[in-house]
Amino acid sequence: MLNRQKSLLYMIARADRPVTRLEITKWAFLLAHETPSRGGTAFYQFLPYQFGPFSFCLYREIDTLAHNGYLTCDNKRYHIAKDVANPMGELPRPVREDAAQIVERFQNLTANKLSDYVYQQYPRFTVNSRIRKLEKRAIAPVAVFTAGYEGMLVDGFLDLLIRSGIQRLIDVRDNPIARRYGFHKSTLDRLCGKVQIEYIHFPQLGIPSQFRRGLQSVNDYERLFSKYESEIIPRETKAVNQVVKLMNEKPSTLLCMEADPALCHRGRLAQIIARKTALSVHHLGRGDEIGV
Repeated sequence: MLNRQKSLLYMIARADRPVTRLEITKWAFLLAHETPSRGGTAFYQFLPYQFGPFSFCLYREIDTLAHNGYLTCDNKRYHIAKDVANPMGELPRPVREDAAQIVERFQNLTANKLSDYVYQQYPRFTVNSRIRKLEKRAIAPVAVFTAGYEGMLVDGFLDLLIRSGIQRLIDVRDNPIARRYGFHKSTLDRLCGKVQIEYIHFPQLGIPSQFRRGLQSVNDYERLFSKYESEIIPRETKAVNQVVKLMNEKPSTLLCMEADPALCHRGRLAQIIARKTALSVHHLGRGDEIGV
């Protein structure tokens, strides 16, 4: 069991009462944002959604914990299953102490007061809210953006797109299958739709997996990307021109896996598109934010 899942169980157990999904989501968000441990490594990431900060991964893992018998759910409220031995014993002490502090601070607030606190302290996460929007969602200037999801949860990746003002995701993976939840083509398309980001896939602009075998040195990558530019791109003029048109329409980003664009074909594709559009190239990373 992942430590982030143990932290959910610990907070629910610590509350010593049934806990709603809204409560556990907001507690986890506050654990990540208002404590020294930040919930530990590989903790949940959050994005602005219908009722403030949200995590698709957290919701999915709550369902998994219930399915595996660690939690029971009555009337949309969760509590620790009575016949389950303590599954939180190995939770790192700093996370355990911080989680206990969050529950102590917030467990007696009503759902409305808990939401009010989070909204007031973190207005950036209200841009997609059904309740009230305290900030306006960013819209980036048109440019050739690129982004890689390596090392990120899908919630953190979508949050990067939202706060960077991206409105369209252009997937240029040859084979958009991913072990990490949220990055398989159909799932990513669905989740993008939930946060008003258009998703389009151009598999013909990817690099077939057989070409990527045995990559180790900088020279290996250089040969691969040279082959991409000299053999693949010339055959896909129609797809390239479609992407050029899309990039000119509204703020869009090329998507692939690698965090470093220098180790990904999207960096070369971005330069090709930039020459055709006269737009600048921007590689998005975790800390990036494009002004409105």
